[in-house]
This record gives sequence, C-alpha cells and structure tokens, in this order.
Amino acid sequence: MGAATTAEPKALAWPLTRQDLAGAFGDIGVLFPIAIALITLNHLNPTAVFLAAGLTYILASWYFRIPMAVQPFKAVAAIALATGLPPSSISSAGLLMGVLLLLIGVTDLATWLAKLFTLPIVRGIQLGLGLLLAREGLRLMLSRSSDLRMAGGAWLPAWGVALGGAVLLAAFMRSRRFPAALVLLAAGVGLGFLAVWGRLPAFAWRPLPLELLHPQAQELWKVLPLLVIPQFALTFGNSIVATENTARILYGPQAQRVTVRALSLSIALVNLASAAMMGSPLCHGSGGITAHYRFGARTPKSSYVIGGVCMLLALFGGAAVGLVTLIPTAILGVFLMYVGVQHASYLRDLLNRRTLLGVAICVGLVSLATTNLMWGFLVGFALQGIVFLVAKARKRA
Repeated sequence: MGAATTAEPKALAWPLTRQDLAGAFGDIGVLFPIAIALITLNHLNPTAVFLAAGLTYILASWYFRIPMAVQPFKAVAAIALATGLPPSSISSAGLLMGVLLLLIGVTDLATWLAKLFTLPIVRGIQLGLGLLLAREGLRLMLSRSSDLRMAGGAWLPAWGVALGGAVLLAAFMRSRRFPAALVLLAAGVGLGFLAVWGRLPAFAWRPLPLELLHPQAQELWKVLPLLVIPQFALTFGNSIVATENTARILYGPQAQRVTVRALSLSIALVNLASAAMMGSPLCHGSGGITAHYRFGARTPKSSYVIGGVCMLLALFGGAAVGLVTLIPTAILGVFLMYVGVQHASYLRDLLNRRTLLGVAICVGLVSLATTNLMWGFLVGFALQGIVFLVAKARKRA
C-alpha cells in the first residue's frame, strides 16, 4: 500500500475584499447628507428613508449585476429643504414620479426620449452634476457650521479637517491594502467620536412605526410644477440616460442589463414603494456609479454592504440620525468634491471635437449657474438643434 496522503485543510475565504468594503461607502457623501437633512429639517421618518434605500441598493444591484447607486432626488430635496415642505408633499412627488416613469418604461417611450439626450448633452449633464457636487463639497469644507469642536475644548476649523481628509485620500488612493474610502471614513468617524467623547447622546435603538401615504388631489397638483417637473429632466438625463452611459463605460459587458427602459422601471418601482411608506424619493445616479467604482466597487457585494448598513440604520431608526452625524460634514465634503471632479472628467472624450465640447460646456455651466439640470438640458437641446441646422445648411451649400 502506498503512503496515505492527508488532504490540505481548506482555508476559509473571506467573502468580502477591502475593495468591496471601500467601494460600498464611496457615495455616502451624497446619500447621507441629503438623507440627514430631510430627516432633521423636513421630519421624514428615518426608518422609512433608510429601509427604502437599503432595499433598493440590494435589489437593484442583484438585478443589474453591478454596484448600483442609490440617491435621494436632488431637485426635490433642494426645493423641499428651502421651502420646508412636509413629508406628505415629498412622498407625493415621489408617487407622481413613480407613475410617470412607470408609464414611459412600460410603453418603452423611454427609449425614444433617450434619443433627445445626445452625447454632448449627456456629457454636459455629467459635467453640470460634477460641478454641482464639487461646489457643494467645497461649501461643506469651508462652512463655519462644519467646524469641529472637540470634547476637550479644542477647535478644529472645517478647512483644516477637510485638508487632512484630502491628504489622507491622496495618500491612500492607490493602496489596495488600505482603500482610501475606508481610511477616510474611519478617520471621520474617529474624529466624530472624539468630538462628543464623554457626552454621547442617548440613542433610541428601535425602529420607528411606518405611516402610509394618503394622496390628496390638492397636494398632488401643488407638487407637480413645484417638484416633479424640475426633477424629471434631472432624473431622465442623469439617473437614466447618463447612468446607462456611465455604467457601460466603467463595467462594459457586465452592465448589459443597465438599459434606459430597465432603469426607468427600476426607479418607478422604487418610488412607488418608498412613497407608500412616506419615505424619500430615490433614484440611481451616474455620479453615484462613478463614486462606488472609483473607491473600489466592482461587484454587487459592495451594494449589499451599504444596503445592509442602511437596513441596520432603519432597524435602529430612532438612533440613525445621531449615528450618521458622527461623521464630520467637512469629511463628507471631501467625498463630494472628489466624486464631483471624477464625474466631470467624462468630458475628456469630447476634447478633440470642439463643437460638441462647446455644447457640453454650455450645458454644464448653465446647470451650475441655475442649480437645475433641466435648464442645462434645454439649452443643450437648443444648441444641438442649431448645430444640426448649420451643418445641414453647409451641406446644401
């Protein structure tokens, strides 16, 4: 008989890599600040907000097979915060958007509408969104309200915290052993704990009861011009057309399920469900796709991680705001600034096409000036029409 051989014991394989974890938190600079603001200022139910976000992260990424971004509607959030709208108005806007997107998705009208969003318009929308994100990040990094007062009485200016965060981000950007997003997030949470050391607030570790939306005709008519129409151009241009484009650039064949029609139906179903439980309107976003990718996300595992975190925040809804506010807003500003610059950089593929580059830059600058991508799209659409007519006239001549 031959000598008995013993099988090598199999090593346990950890299902998540550092890159999975880092990429999971790449977009928190958009999701968390807006969610916290809507919860604290507009009194949205934190359990409803984070439950909808968590489920969307998990289910959307499972279907699309890539790390999908989940973000609150930016136009709706900005107007709601500025005017102090109640939760019922915000959820009613989500309900109308859900119905509208479901209609254009089921009828495949989305595919036809997408033809209006030509490459320079899409790149201009991406540029405009990147500039808006970068501007908001800069505001958070320099605002006096972002200054950090430590428990021992020391005072850290927001710009100093942001500078330290930016240095950390740059130092670890190419590290696979210590992903930059995780390092920056850990440093931010550590600073947050130090700031409240010895005076931690009492957290209510329990979910808050969900309420059902009871749509009122008067409120629906009110939010249609105020919230829904401004949001639609942003959603269709950035969350659908630009998201499809961004996903194809970053993930190639892996993103074959990411189509205009599928994104329309996904956002529609998300908002119908979120509105029913008085949550925040949600969408996918091209900026968020970029953020998760740049910080290391390559598989849906990253979305499962951040989705799970959101589900935990929903479970402990009474404590959710206190937990996420431990992250200094100046650190969130660094996240926003980095993602904004990366997102705007997609303009580079038009650098050798001057006319199209000019259209894209105009779209981006108008979007930045008006803080509304709808106006940027309309300007881009008009300029694209002029370019087409000039080219046609030259051809005839």
